[in-house]
Amino acid sequence: MPSLLRPRSRWLRRGLVILILATAALGCAGALAYQRPLTVVSWYDRWRLWLAGIASREVVIDGVRIHYKEGGAGEPLVLVHGLGGSSDADWGQVIVPLAKQFHVYALDLPGFGRSDKPASATYAIRSQAATLVKFLDAVGARQAHVCGLSMGGWIAAYTASEHPDRVARLVLADSAGVRFEPAPERALLDPGTTPEAFASFLRTLFYNPPRLPAPLVRDFQAQARQQAWVIDRALAAMLTGDDALEPRLGKIRAPTLIIWGRQDALLPLHSGEIIKQGLPTANFTVVDRCGHMPPIERPDAFLREAERFLRAMPPPQDEYALVP
Repeated sequence: MPSLLRPRSRWLRRGLVILILATAALGCAGALAYQRPLTVVSWYDRWRLWLAGIASREVVIDGVRIHYKEGGAGEPLVLVHGLGGSSDADWGQVIVPLAKQFHVYALDLPGFGRSDKPASATYAIRSQAATLVKFLDAVGARQAHVCGLSMGGWIAAYTASEHPDRVARLVLADSAGVRFEPAPERALLDPGTTPEAFASFLRTLFYNPPRLPAPLVRDFQAQARQQAWVIDRALAAMLTGDDALEPRLGKIRAPTLIIWGRQDALLPLHSGEIIKQGLPTANFTVVDRCGHMPPIERPDAFLREAERFLRAMPPPQDEYALVP
């Protein structure tokens, strides 16, 4: 009998050890999910995109490590995120569908996402545009479609004006870059430190703001405080007016689609109309029930309009549309 009990005892001890380790792992995962929920969300997004064939890669440009996502086949399409954004945050809902038709690259600009954040950089639009051109060189894309959101639209348009041979077609989603009165205040881009401040921040960006759990809000606010110096430096460079789009719009040769959220509270529809005035042949699509972030708030509408424009032969010109 003792010889029969000993193996059972060993398996029992092993089972207890496995159970204790599993319990500890779940406890750690639960603590991480509560204290750093954005990290857990980021891991999930990476796994989801990896399963869909979207790879995370890195390239070094002028000594700065640039993280980017790549996937799909076809004509190259580069996605450029907005101020305070990233390849994950701004393009996570649309990159997989776009990769079914294009060879998509979504980079984290210097200072943002998982790219390096050099303390000596100015983070000016012209510097980011220079990085974008060098990124095209690094991935072997002589010419690409370029799609930018907010600050990313400014960078994309600046690139198209200074390097017209590198941009095949241009998509500007609620693009910054033109002057209007009153100018947006820095406070509108600050998620603050309280639930009320965060709610106000979301109302600036979204027509129908999402409801987020308190731990996620706190983690977002904490990470925003760490990144605030980059945003402040980028805004300081923008406010000089040196890189303003108005004098450069006439140099853009790429067929262009302007997409704008009708209820954008950060960059109102009028600023999109200013861009359109400088690009007479551009197409202008207004998305109703949408704020500053069409790829996030109305991804289906954004995808439908962007894909139609990018695939149309010949490219449409001077079309107006309202997406209900």
